[in-house]
Amino acid sequence: MGTAMEHARTRSQPTTAGSWLQGIRDMLLSAGLDPAAIFADAGIPAAHVGDPHQRIQSDQLSRLWNVITAVSGDEAISLASSDCPRPATLDLLTYTMMTAPNLEAALQRFIRYLRIISDATTFTLEPDGARGQWLRLAIEGGELAVPRQRCEFILITILNICRWISSKAINPAAIEFVHVEPGSTQAHARAFAGPLTFNAARNGLLICAADLAAPLPAANARLSELHEKFACDFLDRMDSARLTPRVRDIIVRNLPDGDPPRSLAAAALCISERTLQRRLQEEGMSYQELVDDTRRELARDYLAKEQLALGQVAFMLGFADQSAFCRACQRWFGYTPRQLRKRLSESVQTAEITQP
Repeated sequence: MGTAMEHARTRSQPTTAGSWLQGIRDMLLSAGLDPAAIFADAGIPAAHVGDPHQRIQSDQLSRLWNVITAVSGDEAISLASSDCPRPATLDLLTYTMMTAPNLEAALQRFIRYLRIISDATTFTLEPDGARGQWLRLAIEGGELAVPRQRCEFILITILNICRWISSKAINPAAIEFVHVEPGSTQAHARAFAGPLTFNAARNGLLICAADLAAPLPAANARLSELHEKFACDFLDRMDSARLTPRVRDIIVRNLPDGDPPRSLAAAALCISERTLQRRLQEEGMSYQELVDDTRRELARDYLAKEQLALGQVAFMLGFADQSAFCRACQRWFGYTPRQLRKRLSESVQTAEITQP
């Protein structure tokens, strides 16, 4: 049996929507594999596959790819039938992207609304001079290492959707993978159609400037506005359905009075403590984790405001005295409150100096 800390780390994992699994299911079918058996082996209920309202923990996805690779016996299984775009995988995001004026705007929208699909995955666009922009990928795992197949499938899926909404071959100027070079890279060369680099510092695709700027065939300003509204509304509903933000607000309001008890939050929400605990666990969080995380985030924000005295910050965070606040800061950040304030001030000054 794991420790309480291990269970807490498992509960706090980021998640991915069940709609993402639809693309994996289609890939398995095209490879002649049995999706139902594979999802069952990975512990993912059949009802979750394709459901945008179901969330799959990061470790479950990593376990799924480990099962797929083992069952198929093919280390390049993530690139199977990679020439088939799967727009349904991104659900609402596909429509938001395809009506954008060009591919760069489409990718910016993809990044903006990515949380609809996953908060385990982060994408950024980074300029690379005249060559274009890097679409960088980072995946937050859980207890399990993230298999390379998971990364490869994400990148080829996004690239193929870019090709689909552009109605032309988008071949990256460069492709970088963090993982070591596999025994065979033929599947990678065929799927990505660009120069491959392994053992790189980060995962990413370098999209040419001309491809980014080219108008999209389905660009439509009125539909684009409508789809973005749908995306915003979906995120609002997703957030309102979650209990964590509401509990966090209760914690923030009551921190100056000390460590807010769970009973206080439950009473404010008109639910039992047991229900509060269960629903937070379903969202990957425990009540005490939430109190600690909220305090840590607020501590950084408050210490960045030099007009607040350290004693005031300690009071606002609900600490009995400054020594308790000092111990908490050292646990969170590795610095005393005074040291952290100095570092935050220096980082702001450096950023101001380097601004163009």
